[in-house]
Amino acid sequence: MQITASLVNELRTKTGVGMMQCKKALTETDGDLDKAIDLLRKQGAAVAAKRADKDAKEGRVFLVEAESRAVAFELSCETEPVSKNEDFNDLANLATKVLSSQEITSIEGLLEASADGVKVSDRLQDVLVKIQENISFRKLASMKRSSNEVFGIYSHMMGKIGVITKLAFVGTPSSEADLKQVAKEISMQAAAFAPVAVKASDVPAETIEKEREIARAQIENAAKESGKATKPEFVERQLDGRVAKVLKEIVLEDQEFFIADKNPKKLNVKDYLESVAPTLGLSSLKVVELIRFERGN
Repeated sequence: MQITASLVNELRTKTGVGMMQCKKALTETDGDLDKAIDLLRKQGAAVAAKRADKDAKEGRVFLVEAESRAVAFELSCETEPVSKNEDFNDLANLATKVLSSQEITSIEGLLEASADGVKVSDRLQDVLVKIQENISFRKLASMKRSSNEVFGIYSHMMGKIGVITKLAFVGTPSSEADLKQVAKEISMQAAAFAPVAVKASDVPAETIEKEREIARAQIENAAKESGKATKPEFVERQLDGRVAKVLKEIVLEDQEFFIADKNPKKLNVKDYLESVAPTLGLSSLKVVELIRFERGN
């Protein structure tokens, strides 16, 4: 079959791939447009595999809120210009549309889902072929809320960091907007100070053990330098004190609330929320869940 310029142009329009690559695909498939598209998609998968060893630490974190659900996902790429590319953002918009209308909790589920007749994995392959860079959905996490819970949504530096917090409250809020603002501020806190958990009991045991090992080494080194031995019971007290100090830095509800003019008493997040609850018409307000994604991590 003759490969006409119009057929090549049609394939180029459908895929966004260069003219020569389109012509080659059509030649290999005897001018069958659908088979040529499939071939280019397969080549896109090959591109992804070939570049899988390339660092894809650029990209953006996207946040989606839809009724009683909220989702965060990271779409990664190798270079910053690609994260601003129209095709990259069209792919992110398709994913956002899917997540807004469907209850999806994994990257695998997202890739298999469709919106407006377009499958996310197919669009991803099209973008891979066109851009020739390692692009992937790197992370995805979601949460649900009940009627007495509110989401705080915050995106920092155009998607470099994305945070979703969930606050639980008791009572009827006097202002939904004010309550949402407080929730957003808690997400801003998490973006700035990178907590690993909402409360101390949620901190992974291996994290605490690692901090104890570091503190023990510091105490032992200090003892060697001073030439004075430290009694075992004193070492344990020091370990407990140092780990407790670290937990105040990495546990969200134990961190000092960061907006100074709203927190003159320098309360931690837990106590600050309890202090503002009455001003919102509530008897209780607390953080119960956290998602924090940072691009490339």
